[in-house]
Amino acid sequence: MGHIQTDTQRCRRCYACVRHCPVKAIRVTRQGTDLSPGRCIGCGRCLQICTQQARHAVKDLERCRRLLKRREPMAALLAPSFPAYLGDMRPGQMIAGLRQLGFGMVIEGAWGVELLAGRLKIEPSTRPQTPTILSHCPAVIALVERHFPQLLRNMAPQVSPLPAAARALRAAHAGPLRVVTISSCFAAKLEAVDDQFQDTVDAALTFSELSELFEESGITPTLLSDAPFDGTGAADKRLFPVTGGALATLLPDFSGDTGVVLSAEGPHNALDILRDLAAGRIRPSVVDLRLCRGGCTGPCDSASRLSPFARSNLVQEFARQPQKHLSDGAYLGTASGLSLERTFSNRQPLQEHPSGENIRRVLHSTDKFAQRDELNCGACGYDTCREHATAVCRNLALEDMCLPYFVKRLEAEKLRLERALQLARHVPDDTLIGSDAPMRQILELAQELAPGDKPILLRGEAGTGKETLARIIHRRSHRSEQPLATVNCTALGNRQLKEELFGGRPDAKKPQGLLELAAGSSLLLDEIGDASLEVQQALLDWLNREKAPWADVRLIVTSHRDLEQGIREGWFNSELFFRLSLCTLTLPPLRNRLDALPELARQQLQRASRRYNKKMVSIDPLAQETLNRYHWPGNLRELASVIERAVALSEEDVLHQEHLNLSLTPAATEPPSSSTETTSGFRARRGHQMEMIERDLLERYLREACGNVSAAARRANLPRRSFYRLMERYGIKRRQFVNRRRSEPKP
Repeated sequence: MGHIQTDTQRCRRCYACVRHCPVKAIRVTRQGTDLSPGRCIGCGRCLQICTQQARHAVKDLERCRRLLKRREPMAALLAPSFPAYLGDMRPGQMIAGLRQLGFGMVIEGAWGVELLAGRLKIEPSTRPQTPTILSHCPAVIALVERHFPQLLRNMAPQVSPLPAAARALRAAHAGPLRVVTISSCFAAKLEAVDDQFQDTVDAALTFSELSELFEESGITPTLLSDAPFDGTGAADKRLFPVTGGALATLLPDFSGDTGVVLSAEGPHNALDILRDLAAGRIRPSVVDLRLCRGGCTGPCDSASRLSPFARSNLVQEFARQPQKHLSDGAYLGTASGLSLERTFSNRQPLQEHPSGENIRRVLHSTDKFAQRDELNCGACGYDTCREHATAVCRNLALEDMCLPYFVKRLEAEKLRLERALQLARHVPDDTLIGSDAPMRQILELAQELAPGDKPILLRGEAGTGKETLARIIHRRSHRSEQPLATVNCTALGNRQLKEELFGGRPDAKKPQGLLELAAGSSLLLDEIGDASLEVQQALLDWLNREKAPWADVRLIVTSHRDLEQGIREGWFNSELFFRLSLCTLTLPPLRNRLDALPELARQQLQRASRRYNKKMVSIDPLAQETLNRYHWPGNLRELASVIERAVALSEEDVLHQEHLNLSLTPAATEPPSSSTETTSGFRARRGHQMEMIERDLLERYLREACGNVSAAARRANLPRRSFYRLMERYGIKRRQFVNRRRSEPKP
């Protein structure tokens, strides 16, 4: 478990933590953000920057409480930066409060700096080859170990000041001793759990945790009298936390004659210097890095709201004041013979190095096809679009973190919804239903069937309004709050239809099928007769199994084909038919509803008028008579097409006969007036000739495909559904061509 935990319920995915993390150790998921422990260097920036308090540190308070309850000898090591976090307390009052908590000794952490001072020797002859990186900052140590392991040989083999003081304290103390460090550095917690220091430091607290410990123990340090430090003083080392203090206190004999020193603070400066060192672009003698701006007075400890400059001023004021120490002779000779060395390990996590092709794939998925498309805006938290694409390949980020791409998608979705809403206003669900006696009877039956959960089979010729009736049934059911899901079985191939209904591959981004996604709603399977036997069997298996709550779907199925004939010919599953046909509604063709034709024509006229922004008020009697005499093989769909075309061509507010395009299909009877006899006779003959040509072409394609309708439709470059409709129109049966060989002479 990492030292920083995330509350996903609070996380709002603002990506502020990603933007401010210097090593991008934040992993973004659909649920929120999380920390990648192998990449984290313990700088604590994500704790400071999160306004929602979605991140919290795993505190060492509980361990410290247990140690205090044991009443064993305990020592508190105060980091040299402690004067910046006193608040209203005086230094002596903080010491007195620690003693009341149960700490027998309170040691000034500057003593550890004094122990390390002068131990590191920089030889002028070695500086061109191996620059030395000072190892006093735990966050910089973690940064090198986890992200720049090639620079481990450059690290100064010394412990940081607090572990140095802890080692010396244990060496000077006879018997068992528990040591707790108190500092503003969150990375000190990572250092304390290192295998090298588990026997040196028992717990690492921050000043905010110390305040919490005071509060729960009922101790108010500001009411206490001052108490002195234990151990020895180190007044000349108290400036270690401030800017430039590390070099002056740890290398007092270092000068310009010895070599070149490079000192920097802040995460960006530290990263730039380490990159240059790793690439060999710079070769200073000594590199003094601190990850926090302002040195050791700059970390994000919430115990102080002052700026790093104000904190630094408090440390300098404390350094100028004399302090009392309970000196003990045992501390004086501690440094001699004491080992203050340490080792470093390569802790870099194994990570994928994505190929250029994978990075380009991610860039393309976010609409970045050229370099000018890479805005490098940083809204996702990464400096460049390519860094974001690399993080996506490493499963550290998501594609939709790209703000411009996300906004573009939202705008496109908004436009789509606006268009859908506009169309929905012009096309109510009950359009082209009518109020004639046959339809009233069907609507009454639909009203009775709508509240149930059993599958409903809607039958009728193509264009009779089966899908519209399905929407009416769904709207009147208890599932109407959920949208109606629709699948066209004719438009999808066998594999595509199975994936749409039952889900895709297990590794797909959306493995759920519509039978799962439509839970609590209705699913319309349009033209079930065009589904393959494999899909039919899978659907039957789904119907037969015990339903889980997530599979609560009401099926509404339509078909214009003769399913009973399909059972006899073997292209439709009989068991599935019996399961689906329990509740069956058959819609009559338009030619059997001529009484409703005027009403339906007026409905469509109003709809088309709104679409074309015209004021069509009526249909003249001659045009209405022509509509009544037509036999409407395409039913309501053909009526809608004819009226819409007539409205588009009309320049008046009345629809006339000449606007109707009914010449390509023969009328049921001849026109009544002799004035149009010649014209109608010519049109009828032309339509008859075109019918003959269409029929011959259909038979030719079927003959060449040996009765395979799908293959014949591909040869004709037509959708399979349209090919079936043409076959039904001309009464062509596929079985007439099944046993014929392709070698037969073509007509």
